[in-house]
Order: sequence, then structure tokens, then C-alpha cells
Amino acid sequence: MNATRTKPTSFVRFGKSSVRATPDGRIHALEALRSLGLSGVPEELEALARAHGLRPSLRSFGGVREAALSYTEYAMLVFSLDTLEARRWRGRAREILRRYLEGDVTLAAEVVERSPSPGHRRWLSARLESVESRKRFMSTVAKHGGEGHIYQQVSSLSNQSVLKMNSADFRRARKARNTRDGMTATELLRLSYLEAATSKAIEQRRARGNEQILRLHRQNAEIEQQLWEQTEQPDNPGA
Repeated sequence: MNATRTKPTSFVRFGKSSVRATPDGRIHALEALRSLGLSGVPEELEALARAHGLRPSLRSFGGVREAALSYTEYAMLVFSLDTLEARRWRGRAREILRRYLEGDVTLAAEVVERSPSPGHRRWLSARLESVESRKRFMSTVAKHGGEGHIYQQVSSLSNQSVLKMNSADFRRARKARNTRDGMTATELLRLSYLEAATSKAIEQRRARGNEQILRLHRQNAEIEQQLWEQTEQPDNPGA
């Protein structure tokens, strides 16, 4: 087992059980086994590790370092064991998948409630706002005669302005499948503001067609990028 020092622990609810967890995403191994209806003794953990390829590490749970599992390893056990608790988890997993496929937004709310991080909640708020700003922006583009490649062009221009690199390079750098999912809350808010500003400009100036829309968006992107770069520069102590 690998020894790693971590910060104080918190608790997560697994059904009726409370399991100690660390900030780096590890849970108390023996408590996790007991939440799955097992005895939760070291010998049992060792047997499961051999049978399922688990790699328990050592974490501090408020005292001496003890065996810990990742959430991925816990999920693996949920789908491998035949205990009553594991079967209940699989039933919940089927229900979660159904709600996900149906686009049930209350599922996202439940995830947010489980998150202990205010930063994560702020990010999700910014991400949701970016969804709405993009829909409004694309709707405005369509209403004013945008067609064909204009949607990809304005999106690429937005991303380049905010991220200072193209979308493909950004996804590789941040290891994200979706460009917006890899952005920080600040980047998402900047992107939303830029799209809202161009939507307003298109309406006010009554732009029509791909060329006029793209020209307006490029002008706004250049202006906003200059403003962002100015705010990012450190204060000049000699000024």
C-alpha cells in the first residue's frame, strides 16, 4: 500500500451508512465494505483486492493512516458483489441512468447537494449560465440570417478570445472532452458575457447574414480580450 498524507476527513453518506472520506477523493476502506453488507475486516479487504484488482492506499482519517479506496473502486465492488446492499446500489444506478437519459435536471441538483466544495457549486452555476447564453446567442444568429458554417466560426472565435488557443488544443491541455466543461468559472462567465454582448450588438445594429454577424462578433471579441488582458496585468507599483 502507498502511504500518502492528507488533510482532515469528512463523511459521505452511502445509503444508511456514513463513511469517512478525505479531500483527495478516498474513502475508509473497511467502513466502505461494511456499507456494502460485508464484515469489513482487513483479511476481507485483502481478499477483495486480490480478486478485483483493488489497490488500497493509506490515508489519515483523523489519526493513524488506514486503508482507503477510491470511489471508482467502490463502484467496482457495487457491480461485482452479490450482497443486498450492493443490489440496492445497482437498482439506484439504473434509476440514475434513467433520469440522466431523460435530462432530469433535479439529478444535477442532488449532485450539487453532495458536493462539499463552494468552488464546484460556483463552477456549475457558471456552466449553466453558459448553456443559456449559447442558446440565446445561436438563436439570435439564426434569426438574423446566419447559416452554414457561421455557428462553428463564431464558436471558435469565442473560444479563441477567452482561452487564447483553439478548442482542440484547449481540450488536450485540460484533458476535457467538452470545451466548456474544461473551463474555469471565470472563463465561462467571460464567454457568456461575450456572447451576450454580441447578441445585443446584432439586435441593435440589425446585422444580417454571416459576414455582418461574424464582423460584429470579431470586433466584440477583440475589445473584450483587450479588457480582460488589462485586468489580468499586475498593478504597477511605480504608477
